[in-house]
Amino acid sequence: MTQLKRVLVIYTGGTFGMLKNEKGVLVPQKNIEKVIRRLPQLHDNEYWQKNLDHTEMKEYLAIPDGKDTELKILYRIYEYEELKDSSDFTIEDWLKMVRDIKRFYHDYDGFVVLHGTDTTAYGASVLSFMLEIVGKPVVLTGAQVPIFQPRSDGNNNFLCAVLIAATQYIPEVTVFFGAKLFRGCRIKKVSNTRIYAFDSPNFPPLLEAKTTLDIDPKMLLHPRGTVPDECRIHDKLSSKVYVLKVAPTITPELIRAVCEGMEGVVLETYGNGNIPIKRKEIYKEIERAVKNNVLVVNVTQCINGTVLGKAIYETGLLLVECGVVPAFDMTAEAALAKLSYVLTKTELSYAEKVELMKTNIRGELYNPSHSAN
Repeated sequence: MTQLKRVLVIYTGGTFGMLKNEKGVLVPQKNIEKVIRRLPQLHDNEYWQKNLDHTEMKEYLAIPDGKDTELKILYRIYEYEELKDSSDFTIEDWLKMVRDIKRFYHDYDGFVVLHGTDTTAYGASVLSFMLEIVGKPVVLTGAQVPIFQPRSDGNNNFLCAVLIAATQYIPEVTVFFGAKLFRGCRIKKVSNTRIYAFDSPNFPPLLEAKTTLDIDPKMLLHPRGTVPDECRIHDKLSSKVYVLKVAPTITPELIRAVCEGMEGVVLETYGNGNIPIKRKEIYKEIERAVKNNVLVVNVTQCINGTVLGKAIYETGLLLVECGVVPAFDMTAEAALAKLSYVLTKTELSYAEKVELMKTNIRGELYNPSHSAN
């Protein structure tokens, strides 16, 4: 008897399911399931009519048989009542997603989240931290071209995401896009026009879709047998966090305005973590924020690179001396998500939160001083 695998697809909105409205701009469309049922690459209607129609499983769709698996993969689309362009996503939207994964965890073998590309790097990072334990794959994907259009990249992204969620042992949050599977807390959106919209500049892809879909076990964050098949979430995030980019026109007034009332700030600095040191008033404002227990994290503006705990240049030394936390090779998106997560760990002291920010907990960073990385 053919083994069945079940995947829940959470449809939140995004370009994947958009059509142009009367004003000629793209907006999310409801009832995406009806469209997908008409696509033979994504739905085996013959199998559905023979095995699922007129049963309690008629709401499922079936992936057509192929060389990737000998299993029969069924999936259900859980469409949100309010579909959004991901530019409109807030913390509340990601809290809803993580709670839904928790709620349906024991009913499915894996999860796919259809997510708009603009904030996928934030969403994947946030979900990575909130899912403290997850024993099944959670794969985010989407499209640069809507599924309704003939040249849509959404077909292959969707198909591969469902296949990975059903067949691979990857107990963490990932993003499949183009032809690669990335660790969720390692990605950046690098293009708004190319089909390969995402990259992971400081960490290699977990998997590349070739003639087969296979992951090298050495790439796993958690080797098989080390993670229980359960879902534990931390569904709290601080909204009092922000990203401040250092630029030649930065002023102390701007720094003060951003840090006022904040619990944490991600400071995007030059190169190896540098700020202008000849303008002492800039440094003094950052120092003042740290003394007021604002957790300031130093991340490089460079696409690829790291900010170490030991400054390389004099222009980075002042930040280290005043207690700004190095982000190492975290992306700004991951640093913001982790900061939002860590700041709600009310059982931790300020010093313990600082240490946690410097510790690799989801594969988000490499800290050379921690041998466990």
